[in-house]
Amino acid sequence: MPSTRNIGLDLALQGGGAHGAFTWGVLERLLEEERIWISALSGASAGAINAAVFASGLVTGGREGARAALGAFWKAIHRSGRDAGPLLPMMEAFPATFEAISQMWSSMFANVTLPSSPELGARTQEMLREVLVEHIDFAALHSDEAPRLFLSATDVRTGSARIFANEELSPEVLLASACLPLLFPPVTIEGVDYWDGGYSANPPIFPLVQNSPNDDLMVVTINPMSRAETPRGAAGISNRLTELAFSQTLVKDMRGLVLIQNEVGPLTFGKGLLARLRRLRVHEIHDEATLAAMPAGSKMMPLKDMLLQLHEAGREAAANWVRDHGEDLGRRSSADLAARYAP
Repeated sequence: MPSTRNIGLDLALQGGGAHGAFTWGVLERLLEEERIWISALSGASAGAINAAVFASGLVTGGREGARAALGAFWKAIHRSGRDAGPLLPMMEAFPATFEAISQMWSSMFANVTLPSSPELGARTQEMLREVLVEHIDFAALHSDEAPRLFLSATDVRTGSARIFANEELSPEVLLASACLPLLFPPVTIEGVDYWDGGYSANPPIFPLVQNSPNDDLMVVTINPMSRAETPRGAAGISNRLTELAFSQTLVKDMRGLVLIQNEVGPLTFGKGLLARLRRLRVHEIHDEATLAAMPAGSKMMPLKDMLLQLHEAGREAAANWVRDHGEDLGRRSSADLAARYAP
């Protein structure tokens, strides 16, 4: 018989551009589980934006408000992509275009690194800012009723993660968290330049655990851990290097958690971060097959069909997790961290 226990759950949301539509589907499906209360979230890049949109909608309209806010935001992202130029409408009108362009680009420039100016992305960055302002109530995020948020950006000069909490959140913080340095100019906050949070904390784990009373943590991952083939061209190599960089912070944190729980844990007593990590129950929702099949370049191309496909994949992955592991909440971890992150 299904449990009726209410359970507090923290969410850590990985970034990955337009592939963050997968997380949209996951969040939407988890909102349908009345016994699950999401009270704290962390995120980087698209994960940070999903967290902020979710929390804003939850404060202003409850569960239905959060669902509606996420749907409206991702529709706006698609519209913004179409407004940015003719490429996206052309690709949607001729679905084979993207694959053809990718193949042509790879064959022509396989061993050439093209110069680029991030300043050329300033207009796209401003368009994203307009969408954020329209779809996120930042005053709601600053209120006591909002879920606690811990969103990362990377300090360009030091390489360290800056974790922004609710009272610090603004459109500039989210732009900083999603600032890919080869595509967009750095975002300056209080005199400090920031790049994408995916480079330093993707997503933040320990700040979330340390500052939340919950003992159940759900990690939503969208960057594939492995690829079937080794890239040979410059574009493919660059994409894979970025993907690896965006995954390594999470791998490092999960390996550290495995060590703490399996080795240090028995010696840990009382309160504090080590004690919290020792009793932490970890869960994960992902869909390696679907996301690994997506071209890396599609992270910057919010095609309508792709967004809807990822949304449905996220809903299905979350539904499968609820069916198979929902009863683990409050009792035990359902993720085998040692097998996945520290083999």
